[in-house]
Amino acid sequence: MYASCMGRGAHPPTEERAAAGRVALICTLWAAVHSLLASRRAKDLACRIVGPRYRNGLYRFLYNLQAVVLVAWAARRFLSLPDRELYRVPAPWSLLLRLGQCASVAVLLSGVRVIGVLDFAGISSLLDLLRGRNPRPEPEAQGPPSEGELKIAGAFRLTRHPGNLAALGIFLLFPRMTVNRAVLALFVTLYVILGSLHEEQRLRAAYGAAAYDRYRRSVPFLLPRPWKSPG
Repeated sequence: MYASCMGRGAHPPTEERAAAGRVALICTLWAAVHSLLASRRAKDLACRIVGPRYRNGLYRFLYNLQAVVLVAWAARRFLSLPDRELYRVPAPWSLLLRLGQCASVAVLLSGVRVIGVLDFAGISSLLDLLRGRNPRPEPEAQGPPSEGELKIAGAFRLTRHPGNLAALGIFLLFPRMTVNRAVLALFVTLYVILGSLHEEQRLRAAYGAAAYDRYRRSVPFLLPRPWKSPG
């Protein structure tokens, strides 16, 4: 009787709460591993174990590889969980949300292009290692190129954290929102904000306080301000 009242495809509230809890756990585990491996302590430990040459040549590539593997694992687990729809935005308004997601992907790709696709992926350092060269140490944080002053280009003209802004847009603009997606969006939002605040410290250390403060005055922290162009 209870199942028939819930409708086809629905799940008992206890199952929904358990699924939402698993989503929260998956997000927490992913964020913990991602943050730990991105830390200076983990990179210094890798340097002590394998030496600076192999650390510089392999770390970025392997870091990205594990991130892809963990995302694939998390997505597989996420899709296997029971879920319930909260709302669905009808056409043509749903098209606007999809366009927003596409724009978010474009912001991400623009930021990667400014940094350098091969550098961002860690392939440049890997190729240097394979060719017998000494790979350059990777930047302290992923930001725009710098030669004394930061080169403000591409998505870095809109936000100081293009990758984090892209993640925010992709996960918040689903035309169909479910319980599990809402939990995921909440964790992504928290991680984006906290991660961006932490990255600010790393970028300031990497570029120097004076240069980075000038950059901060020209470009917004996270959300673009179209009416203000970089000075």
